[in-house]
Amino acid sequence: MKKLFALLSAAMIICALIAPTDSFAARKSCVTLYEHINYGGKSIRLCSNDSTLVNNDWNDIASSAKVSNGNGVNLYEHINYGGDRITLRPGNYSDFRNLDRGSSNNWNDVVSSVAIR
Repeated sequence: MKKLFALLSAAMIICALIAPTDSFAARKSCVTLYEHINYGGKSIRLCSNDSTLVNNDWNDIASSAKVSNGNGVNLYEHINYGGDRITLRPGNYSDFRNLDRGSSNNWNDVVSSVAIR
């Protein structure tokens, strides 16, 4: 019985050591949106979903962004996560005019909602 208890205890310790912890869990990103290209003008930092940037006076204003480490963010053309969508991975995006939206359109002054991944 003592051997069985020792074996089970050892197995539990090993499982605890190799199990994922919060430090290894996927982290959510934050995004800082900027009013102008090259991170100019006013800014807003979002670390949770925002279904309507209208409430923050940020509807159709963003022209650049910085996305923190994590899974990235989705930007949407319309409120409530509607319309065109673009996924931004962690990194810096200095000019939304360089982000293609198809049909010769870009993402400058278009973003109306944000989903954190």
